[in-house]
Amino acid sequence: MHCIITGAARGIGRAIARRLAQDSLTRDKAPAAMLLSDQHASELEVLAEELRANGHHITCFAGDMSDPEVPARMVAAAVDAFKTIDVVISNAGYAVGNSFMDFKLEDWDRNFAVHTRGAWLLAKASHQYLKATRGNMLITASISGSNATPALGAYSPSKAATLMFAKQLAVEWGPDGIRVNALSPGLVHTDGSNVVFADPEVKALRASKIPLRRVADPQDMANVVSFIVGPDAAYVSGADIVVDGGLVNTLMPNLGMSNNWNGKVTG
Repeated sequence: MHCIITGAARGIGRAIARRLAQDSLTRDKAPAAMLLSDQHASELEVLAEELRANGHHITCFAGDMSDPEVPARMVAAAVDAFKTIDVVISNAGYAVGNSFMDFKLEDWDRNFAVHTRGAWLLAKASHQYLKATRGNMLITASISGSNATPALGAYSPSKAATLMFAKQLAVEWGPDGIRVNALSPGLVHTDGSNVVFADPEVKALRASKIPLRRVADPQDMANVVSFIVGPDAAYVSGADIVVDGGLVNTLMPNLGMSNNWNGKVTG
């Protein structure tokens, strides 16, 4: 496997890197060749050393996906190191909370720059290599992209745009043999969300709203990504893979409906 993973130093990206490295050894019988990118260079290097110790070929790229020059430079670095690219995972994320009335212009622009424009520029730079390998691209969206999430300002709108970008790209690139899918995580306890989930009571309350009654771990996302980018998903493209423990289906229960409701509805 020859892949690029952005936002790889922490959370979901780190779990994906570890899982795909494992897949390469067990499924492909060869070490993985990965370009791992993140702003957190020191943490990225720690992960890289861990994977190199298991025989994998790792290139680190410290960069900010809101910089329009970074995606093309990242792809060039991967091609220089590995000559080819099979999988591109656009996972870098950004979030800052506030109401729309108090939201800052620079935070609005950064959300779209990282999530949507960054994914687009990464895709453009990768296209010829993915076409040559009939590879695939995975873009991390969110259930917030299809469900309004108050107090996160531009996060939900930018993730909605990212989700539609993935679907449109799948249509345009399908004839080139390239699959494109989106991953929409629900509530996941990561380094970024630890500010919320470090409080056991808050975590338990959030978990109580999820049908599976637990907040996800990054490994839950990585396990699904393993399938999406692997050969068993060869006919999956343009999909929004929702991995949320059933959370998005809880509107009616949260309105007070229950499994033993025996009332009648008329009119």
